[in-house]
Amino acid sequence: MKILLATCCLALFAGACQSSSSPPAGPPAFKHAAFFQDLQVCAEEFLLVDGNWMEDFDDAAFYGLAFYARAGLGQANSQYQQWAQDALQRNLQVVREADFLTGDVDEIIMAALGLVDYMAATGDLEGLADLDAMLGHLMDLVDLLGGYLTPDLVPGYAMDTYGPTAINGLMALVLLQRAYLLDDADDRIVEFGAQVVEAIDQRAWNGSAYDFDDGSQRPGLFLYPNATMIILQARLYQLTNRKAHLDRARAIHAGIQPLKVSAESGLVGPGRYRSPYSAIVMGAQTDDYTTLSSQCYLMLALMMLYQITDEPAWILEMDPVLTFIEQTLQGNSCRSDIHLSECEPVCAEGQACLKEQCFDDHCMCGVLHHWMDGRLAVPTDPEFFCSGCNLQLLYIMWYRQHMLN
Repeated sequence: MKILLATCCLALFAGACQSSSSPPAGPPAFKHAAFFQDLQVCAEEFLLVDGNWMEDFDDAAFYGLAFYARAGLGQANSQYQQWAQDALQRNLQVVREADFLTGDVDEIIMAALGLVDYMAATGDLEGLADLDAMLGHLMDLVDLLGGYLTPDLVPGYAMDTYGPTAINGLMALVLLQRAYLLDDADDRIVEFGAQVVEAIDQRAWNGSAYDFDDGSQRPGLFLYPNATMIILQARLYQLTNRKAHLDRARAIHAGIQPLKVSAESGLVGPGRYRSPYSAIVMGAQTDDYTTLSSQCYLMLALMMLYQITDEPAWILEMDPVLTFIEQTLQGNSCRSDIHLSECEPVCAEGQACLKEQCFDDHCMCGVLHHWMDGRLAVPTDPEFFCSGCNLQLLYIMWYRQHMLN
């Protein structure tokens, strides 16, 4: 059965195989092909060093590997395949050296998600034993820590920015991806994933949506944890066929509707969702704030809802988000516009500091980090560009074209 699932459902968020004699008609036509091609050209300029994308927030470890593995195979593109191989070797190193107490949890999770997706797409199982060992250690550690990773136990940028609900959800998701897409998974995985969801429910479910954490430190409605939990609940539904997970996924979507920008608001991009998680840090003066990354996770969640319901309305909701990104968030950036780390000694004139290394400055096209207060991101904002978010967007558009029928 797992072989059948892996064959029919190759992509990370792929839905259950259709066996009905009268399958659904399929999703609405994809209308962003030119944008998809243009962004691929932009991404060729993103800096990749030994399998590590230097302008990212660790998410390229997942989406860069996944996209270039799939597009490389589908397009018979040898350069894409080489980039995937480079990223594969780095992700394997990250997984083999993983330490959840002292390391970068976000990077470890993203590397593992990328490996699962790559293996499902290619059948290349190099490092599967190392991945399984790391996932076993993760389950043992989380059990030891009481079934939930709290900020004091696993501090860092991802935990502070996206919140414990989202991070614990992604941690459970990588386990469920291993069970769903690849053969011979540890028998504990699905039950463990369900236990993590129960722990998240007890801590963060407020009756209509998931809180950032327990509701006390950052009260309010946030998109990131809820988009993550839609994806997680949908995957659990596919693995267990328990209707409660489908019902909860629908309920989460209903709960985040106050974040959706309406046509009546008069704001640019009706259909997109506000992204309050980093609005204060970015300096937003109004609630007209939307990040590329959060919209990407929202679109993944909407595609998952489509795949577990066969209801085209989910894709009809997704497409205006993609249109907003295409029409509003595109722009040029330079490596020197990114200020996520400091180099010692300071880089020479004409160079940029990326991940504590100096590189020649270089400018490129792409999709910028956010829309804020009626304007596009500018270089003086604390965050301006993320290559990993762009690679995630490429993965989403590839997936939208190839994995929904």
